[in-house]
Parts: sequence; C-alpha cells; structure tokens
Amino acid sequence: MKVGDLVQLSSYGEARQHNSCCVGSWGFIVEIREHYSKYPIKAHWHRWNDKGEGGMMSFHPRELKRFKPDKK
Repeated sequence: MKVGDLVQLSSYGEARQHNSCCVGSWGFIVEIREHYSKYPIKAHWHRWNDKGEGGMMSFHPRELKRFKPDKK
C-alpha cells in the first residue's frame, strides 16, 4: 500500500474493537510512518458510523485492505 490508496478494513480489522467506528466505510492513506511503529499507517476515514463525519486513525497493515466496490 502507498499514500493515496483507498482502503477498507480487513476481516482482522473489523474484529478489532477499537475499529468498530470504521466498519462498512472506506478511507484513504495519508501517511505511512517508519516500519518499526506499531500502527504505521495513518488514514483519513470517510465516515464514522451513521454520523457522516470523517476522521484520522492509525492502523497496522494487517487491519487494512485495498478498497473493492460492490459489484452489482
């Protein structure tokens, strides 16, 4: 992953309690810090639950995957 990629939570990320506000939405990577950081990926999230507000959160790489739109 690199800066600017659209991402969503992986199944591991959805299982984490502190990510519950991000389930079902998407974000984009703003910054990737040093590899030795516990949560090196900083992402701006599109919305939190049903409030429609965005916000910044930090993630471990295994908590995220590239965004895949629904195929209908």
